[in-house]
Formats: sequence, C-alpha cells, structure tokens
Amino acid sequence: MDITFINVGYGESILITCADPERENGQFVMLIDGGSAMDSEYVGQSGRIRSYDFLKKTGITHIDLLVFSHIHEDHTSGLIPVINEIPVCQYWTSVILDPNNYGKIIDPDKYLTDTNRKALFSINAYSQLMKELPSDKITWLDGIIPSYFKTNEFTIDVLGPDKDYKEQVEKSLNSVFTAMNAEALNKAVTDTTETMNNASLILRLHYKGYRVLLCGDTNAGGFSHIKKENSDLLHADVFKIGHHGQADSVDEELIRLVDPSVIVCCASNDYRSNSSNPRTFETIQKALGEKKVCYLFQDGLYASEWNENTSPRNGVTIHLGEKAITWETVLL
Repeated sequence: MDITFINVGYGESILITCADPERENGQFVMLIDGGSAMDSEYVGQSGRIRSYDFLKKTGITHIDLLVFSHIHEDHTSGLIPVINEIPVCQYWTSVILDPNNYGKIIDPDKYLTDTNRKALFSINAYSQLMKELPSDKITWLDGIIPSYFKTNEFTIDVLGPDKDYKEQVEKSLNSVFTAMNAEALNKAVTDTTETMNNASLILRLHYKGYRVLLCGDTNAGGFSHIKKENSDLLHADVFKIGHHGQADSVDEELIRLVDPSVIVCCASNDYRSNSSNPRTFETIQKALGEKKVCYLFQDGLYASEWNENTSPRNGVTIHLGEKAITWETVLL
C-alpha cells in the first residue's frame, strides 16, 4: 500500500493506492480531500500542485472511494475538478445537509472577512455537490464502527466524528441557507467554520499488521469519545496529525495513546496560521520520550523545522511493505 500526502500547500489531499485484482486496472484507489481551489495557493509556490493535476500526472483514471473529511475550503474545494473529470464509485462524508438546501448558493459578497469568504466558498461547493452527486453513492458516517470497510488487502475502521460534534455543525450549516438577514448569515458561517474541525471523519486503516490513523482537522479534543469507548482504537504506527500541526492538534495523552513511529503533518512551509507549530512537536517529543519518531511533511522530509536548503516536493509517499514502513519524496 502507498499513501501519498500531496503538496497542496495549506490544505490536505491524501491518495491511497493498493493492489487489488478485483478493481479497475488491478488497483484500489482512495482519495481523502482535495486541497484548496484558490489560485493563490499554487501560483508561484514551489512544489505545490493541485490534487487533480497530481492524479492525472500519476495515471489515476478511477477512484473507488472518495472521502470528504469535512467542509473547509482547503480540504473540500479542490475536489470539484476531480469529481468532474475522474469516475468515482462511492463517497464518504460526515455532515448531512438538509436536501431542501441542495444546490443553493449564498452570495459571498455579503461577508467581509477572508475567513468567511473562503468558508462560504466551500459551503456553496458542498451544496452544489450534494445536488449533483448520485445519492446512492453517498454514505454519511459518524461514531465508532470498527472494520466498517474491507477489501481483499486492508480494512478501515470509522472512529469519528462524535455524533454531538457532527449535529452541532449540521445545525449551523443549515442555518447558513435559512438565515433571514446578513447578520444571521454571517453568524451562521462563522459558527459553521469554527466548529467544523471536530466534525471531521476519523479513519484508521489496517494493512499487513500496520495501522494508519487519518483524522482530517480533528484537534485533540475531538478524540474524547474514542478514549471513552476504547482507547486502544487509537493506536497506530502512522499518525497524520490534525489541523495542520497547529498547537491544538495534539496533547500528550493523545500522542501516548496513538504511540506512533511515523508522524505526518499536512502544512505549508510558510507556517501559515501557526501550522507546524513548534509547540506541537515539543508536545509530541515530551509524550514519547526517547522513542525515535520520523516526521514527514507533505512538501518533503524534515524534522520539526523546515530546512531552507531543501526544495519543496510535490508530495511524500509512505510505503507499507511486507517487513517495513519506508518513505520517499515525490517530484513529478
């Protein structure tokens, strides 16, 4: 199995491929998120590449499973060209939009902050996609469902989001489309984007004895329902930390429970929004003590600080083999 963290800048897009003779071209293909659709995220930025362009350059012609981890512009909006151009067998998401709001578009000019404009862009995109995608191909998930999905080679546990987080986001999200004035609309967008992270899908993959924990933008507080149910479900060899490595992404208890050997951070090398925060890596190191951990970033391999002498790559790929976990950077 190969897991590639595509360098989409400040955002996230994860391509997972695994040999499977029962699938098209003998390969199971899974994509989690698609990064941003904003030109400013890519133009003039070394190494960054749109997820659709990455898929085309690497010869991906179908997607068996496409996952919306949550509805934020830097995760959702880059999926639009992917869905328009590449056949998809099934979709997973967590947040349910009222069908009465499918296809509705809210004018972004009513909002003054860049944050709300970007948030509304992804909300509008999600509304449009829910209208256009075949309903029989979409599955909404929440809570803990061990071994929910199985192929010939690997299994996926659904571990979140917690239903309470999801329902909170759904309430504010649907309010965006029903608010009666600009003030109410602005509040609904703000409430939606500020609570969305912990409505992310949390997935754990099992392959040949290895476990990989992928959690969207879930921060440390968003794992509490798993700790309460069965903390052993969090243990993983590879942990893609949430929220781009911001200071709220992990705490010591979470890191000790996961006990990873490889940590991946999907963040841009400009440290925007305090991503790849030094406090995050101090927390990890304190929690794991003397344990040796490899840190991988979607634009290359480096420790907790970016090496200015290293040119950013188009992504980093983890290989889960018969006997070891290996990794390499990708430059197309």
